Amino acid sequence: MRLILILLFTLSSIAHAQNQISVDMSANWLRRDWDKCRENVQTQYQNGVFTIQSDQAAALFWQVPTQNGTPLPIDRDQRWIERCDRPPTGFEKDIRKQAQGQHPLISVSEHPHISWRWRISNTIDDSQTADKKGRIQKDGDDFAAKLGISILNSEGELHEIAYLWTRTIPEETPLTQVTTIIPWVLKFKWYRIVAESGDQNVNTWVRETRNLYNDFKRFYPKEEPAEIVRIYLMSDSDNTNSRVTGSFADLSFHKNAPFARAKGSQ
Repeated sequence: MRLILILLFTLSSIAHAQNQISVDMSANWLRRDWDKCRENVQTQYQNGVFTIQSDQAAALFWQVPTQNGTPLPIDRDQRWIERCDRPPTGFEKDIRKQAQGQHPLISVSEHPHISWRWRISNTIDDSQTADKKGRIQKDGDDFAAKLGISILNSEGELHEIAYLWTRTIPEETPLTQVTTIIPWVLKFKWYRIVAESGDQNVNTWVRETRNLYNDFKRFYPKEEPAEIVRIYLMSDSDNTNSRVTGSFADLSFHKNAPFARAKGSQ
């Protein structure tokens, strides 16, 4: 009987590993900020938790997850990385090429579900965050916690879905953000979804589970998602002159919908 139980446990563990990709959150996060790496943002990794402390500042921390569970190695000597700048145009195509073979990228169609835990010290005033059409405004473009996922479609075009924690904007509200690369020439439109709202769970771990495939199709119904070429974590407070601490843990991609624990579970 004991041997059978051990065998069943082993088979269950193998099946679980095949169905879930857990992101290595311990290292290899690269920084992007808006003041050449000088934004007043501090990070800490401890006991499986990645924490971002933002004091009237903005910075995000990104990596390229792979099916192996480890981040894709990125050459840190590149000038744009040394300056904490945005990825250059065509970055996603370089990532896809580099990942071929040894470091396969995560496919949204194969692992359509995502889960994570997050915790915040406080929410941020969102009265000026978006206009009536749901477009994010510069003066209110701050969020206590934000998790972004850059996704290629089947044609190799780049899209992004990000999940937000707001103060008063209702959960499931879609927001849009336009990033101008070259004025009047090149702009990108990004979509955000409010995954958590309100102060009731401040300083409490909240578990989120999302169907990333369905969220992608919500904004791009005629397209099919392909590989994930970047994920990022962020707590920013520069536009509202705020202070906030956001923590993230247990970020995973799943083939099947994971069991969703009640919000606020420890």
